[in-house]
Amino acid sequence: MSLTRRSFLGMLGLLPAAQALRVPSANADSVPTGTVPRRQFGRHQETLSCIGFGGHTLALAPTLQEATNIAHYAIDQGVNFFDNAWEYHNGRAEEWMGQALSGGWRDKAFLMTKACVHNSKKYDIPFTGTDKEKALQMLQVQLKRLKTDHIDLWMIHEVKDGDVAPAYAKGGIIEALEEAKQKGMVRYTGFTGHDSPEAHVKIIEGGYSFDASLLPVSVMGNTLHAKDFDKIVLPLMKEKGIAAIGMKGFGGSKRASLHGLVTINDVINYALSYPEVTTQCIGIDSMTFAQQAVAAALVANPMSLEQRAKFIASIEARGGADYAQHLQEGYHDGACCIA
Repeated sequence: MSLTRRSFLGMLGLLPAAQALRVPSANADSVPTGTVPRRQFGRHQETLSCIGFGGHTLALAPTLQEATNIAHYAIDQGVNFFDNAWEYHNGRAEEWMGQALSGGWRDKAFLMTKACVHNSKKYDIPFTGTDKEKALQMLQVQLKRLKTDHIDLWMIHEVKDGDVAPAYAKGGIIEALEEAKQKGMVRYTGFTGHDSPEAHVKIIEGGYSFDASLLPVSVMGNTLHAKDFDKIVLPLMKEKGIAAIGMKGFGGSKRASLHGLVTINDVINYALSYPEVTTQCIGIDSMTFAQQAVAAALVANPMSLEQRAKFIASIEARGGADYAQHLQEGYHDGACCIA
């Protein structure tokens, strides 16, 4: 499927044509190809693609074959980071990703998924025992769904303030992270969170040596509760060598309803202006979106501190009442990495 200016404008709902995606080719109808830049994964020497694809939205592709085509196209262009979680689409997201990465593609991908045992009622967890025991049972199912013998990055999903103490308690999920790591079932461990910078600080300062965290890195939430993530959490992560994985670049799942305030280039260049950010995860459910993301990543140009400040100010000035309403409603949609 080709990337065209018209399709980009239609899919992202941009206002003037001057805001259209800047593709790296003079031929607007060509499929973007190249090698997506990579960044160091926190304190480790491994590198990840500067954009990653969210598993929740990949499972919203029309068919498994389309999802597979998207994943293979992305990998061919150097994208190696793929996100997922236990509960996405009742397991279909992990199953589809396992199918898409079978046949030799798994070795080219850095695969992240998440355990959700700390909120068993919300996620209808069919396991019993301590959180540690439930998480390890969950991991065995995840390995089967994803058709792999290991997870590259296994995360505690959606940490809130009340989840920190139970995570560190005897029989808590942090014990599961460490046991899985020691047994070679996972390579790296981390946690995610949407709402509370304080929860991020508490769980980091709890003492466990996390490798990464998924958190909002989004201009669309910059003046709401996400504002302290860049002021408080990212510096602490840098100090600890914890890799930051950004989400919510378009403000949430409704990427086409943000009144043309951002382009995909803006989202990537803004996220990469933070040196702590290894990967910005983007929602992809069509080949068109995949091509747009790759095209923008190929010409990624991280903003300077001055450019970032001006960009934030311009978003707020141009957004007016619509932007204020969006922020009041909040951008948390309950699913990581949709956009």
